[in-house]
Amino acid sequence: MRPQYHYAAAANWLSDPNGLVFHQGEWHLFYQYNPHGEDWGHMSWGHAVSRDLAQWTELPVAIAETADDMIFSGSAVSDPAGAAGFGRNALVALYTASAAHGPARQEQSLAWSTDRGRTWQQFTRNPVIDRGLSDFRDPNVFWHEPTSRWIMVVALSADNRALVYASHDLRHWDELSVIHGAGAPGRVWECPLLIELPVEGTDERRWLFKVDVLHDGPGSGAVYQTGTFDGIRFHPDGPGLEQRWLVADHGRDFYAAVAWHEPRDAKGRPAWIGWMGNHAYQGQLPRQGWRGAMSLPRRLSLIRVAAGYALRQEVETAAVSEVQAVSLDQTEICQAANLILPRLDNFVVAIGDADGRLLQLERRGQKLFVLRRDPASPFLDTVCKLAIFGSPTFTLWLDGGSLELLDDTGQLALTLQHRLTGEHLTLRFEQGAEAPR
Repeated sequence: MRPQYHYAAAANWLSDPNGLVFHQGEWHLFYQYNPHGEDWGHMSWGHAVSRDLAQWTELPVAIAETADDMIFSGSAVSDPAGAAGFGRNALVALYTASAAHGPARQEQSLAWSTDRGRTWQQFTRNPVIDRGLSDFRDPNVFWHEPTSRWIMVVALSADNRALVYASHDLRHWDELSVIHGAGAPGRVWECPLLIELPVEGTDERRWLFKVDVLHDGPGSGAVYQTGTFDGIRFHPDGPGLEQRWLVADHGRDFYAAVAWHEPRDAKGRPAWIGWMGNHAYQGQLPRQGWRGAMSLPRRLSLIRVAAGYALRQEVETAAVSEVQAVSLDQTEICQAANLILPRLDNFVVAIGDADGRLLQLERRGQKLFVLRRDPASPFLDTVCKLAIFGSPTFTLWLDGGSLELLDDTGQLALTLQHRLTGEHLTLRFEQGAEAPR
């Protein structure tokens, strides 16, 4: 069953969100896309637009692979002054061109559009940055008002580092600094994000640097630091480079999240979105004509905690305004539902279908266990164990193929795919039970 309120392409492979930009009244969502099938390959930019972050219209492929290059992840920005030379209000995309054949090669290239992103032309003088490397990818670009220039952060993937560049015209880029991976878990960095966020309950603002770890990372692989950015260097909070790294999502299926840097809501919070997938097993999922979906858009801010700052995520309300709310006394629920879990120290919520596949959430004291079981696909079996602080309320967003769990503090987020296939799901709720071992 297709998701009912998460974005998925009509057909074929979908993965990392790319080029998130708001332009002339439309939220643009580009993404890694294979126009020719359900497996990873032929990477191009798929494209969808929305007026409200809830209802999405899929458009034709925006930037297609060429004979020489696959079109890997990157950014799109609006150029109101026409600084890049393509006219006022052009959309400009910066992406990684990855060699489709021969020796591995990754470089940063540019494309542009003057018709609201419907058609794109590739810059004739590509690449705009070339270091002669095989693992150099995923530029994230934003306008930095204090220095009146564009900033790019891009991953040196094999080195677990990122580089910061600056440009006044989006064509010519100067290297500024390095963001080091000292103390970071896992290996192979992808999809970096550098963004300024408000600190809840204060007038303070702080910067967040997020990167996705392809192998051996905690949770979904998205880890972050907080700190300051002076237009040249990112300075992580803490006594040195080995400031603690925090986990953005504790599930297995929230990867490559990037943000619409602007516009922000009334609280000054930008929105981001992630791919609900995992490269470790995504290609093993059953064929159904399409493969892959996006998370719900989430608003981002920071909160003060004992050790410094932590990321707070809240589902964008416009995206879920019509989702059915389900009470815990129901024994059958629609597959698209919103479930509020009470402030109890011990409870179990088990969700199954006619095939017996099971999702289970269990709270026991200050620990939360989330189980994903699938006898037909044991590679999906997962037990996530999380520490809880206080007695939060949990909200579960359940849809065809996925669940997203967030607590009311916004500090805990967990995203999982599932293969529950019934048109309706059975729900069992009870207080108390033995925690899984």
